[in-house]
Amino acid sequence: MATEGDQDADRDGCELVLDEATAETLSARFEDESVDDAVARFAALGSETRYRVLVLLGTVDEEICVCEIEDALDVGQSAISQALSTLHGVDLVTRRKDGRWRYYTTTSLADAILEATTFDGDCE
Repeated sequence: MATEGDQDADRDGCELVLDEATAETLSARFEDESVDDAVARFAALGSETRYRVLVLLGTVDEEICVCEIEDALDVGQSAISQALSTLHGVDLVTRRKDGRWRYYTTTSLADAILEATTFDGDCE
C-alpha cells in the first residue's frame, strides 16, 4: 500500500497541470448529481436498439409514433416502447400523447450528443 510520502515521490517526475484549487473544484463537480445524470444518459445509449431509435428520431424533423419507428428499424413494438421509455427517463426524448397515440422527438441535449457522436463517414 502506498503512503502519502510514496505518492509524493511518484509525482516528483510528473509535470502537474492542475493546481490544488482547480483539482478541488473539479472534484466537487464530480460529487454533483449532474454527473450521475450524465452517466445515466450515456448508459442509456449502451443499447443498440436505444441508440438506433435515438439516431432515427434525430434524423426526422417531426414527432413520430412507435409504429413508424418499429417499421423503420424492423424491431418489435415492445422493444421500441421500452427503449423510448428509457430514453425519456434520461431526458433524451420528449413524448406527447394525442388520444391513444404517443409521439416522440429528440431533446436539444440528445441532438447535441448525436451531433458529437454520429459518424457521417467524413474523417477530415
